[in-house]
Amino acid sequence: MSFGRAEGRDLFALLAASKEGEPTDSVIERLWPDEVGRGNLRLETGVRDVNAAMRHATRLATEVKFVVKVGRRRRLSAAYFDVDWWQFQEAYVRSHTGEDEAVRVRALREMLALYQGPLLADRDDLWSLPLRHAAETQAVNAAMRLAENERKRDPGRALDVLTLAVDRVDRYNEVLWCQIMTVQAELGRLPAVRWAFQQLTERLAEIDLVPSRQARQTYQRLVG
Repeated sequence: MSFGRAEGRDLFALLAASKEGEPTDSVIERLWPDEVGRGNLRLETGVRDVNAAMRHATRLATEVKFVVKVGRRRRLSAAYFDVDWWQFQEAYVRSHTGEDEAVRVRALREMLALYQGPLLADRDDLWSLPLRHAAETQAVNAAMRLAENERKRDPGRALDVLTLAVDRVDRYNEVLWCQIMTVQAELGRLPAVRWAFQQLTERLAEIDLVPSRQARQTYQRLVG
């Protein structure tokens, strides 16, 4: 789907990032901080554009409202929207508050299945950057917790989780790569340990970095 105006595209991105929506003042401050005087006008323009774009996409009646106002907040109507980021956050909560380990592990798996890449990757708004970083951090931590759980019973599955994390979540994360090397060493696969360290070195070179002292020490300890 496409939007007719930048206001609609920007508002849709912001509201999709919060299931509870955003207060009107916060919407204006985040999206149009230099145009406070025209903020309400731009907000209403964005609301109309989102509604129009969604009506065109769904062929629903013109009276259907996709952006609703609840108190002082604007949000996407839960009757018509479900967002992977909302599901990810709900799984994150369950991964910490689930009544037993099985529930928490399922939530961790759901988080990794939902994380398909950087949140709002095509946007560079200041408001989106902390959310993107938080999503990545939560996904990395989910991978670490799930891998540790799997490692007790099936090291191969733990490796699958860690490999997915360095491929899909954070390709430069040394903690994940050190965990990969550690599990490979426990399985007696020293060539795989060397390969993992080489991969880490090559990926860090992409951003003009080298493995840290801790990563090098981990590697040397594992290969003897």
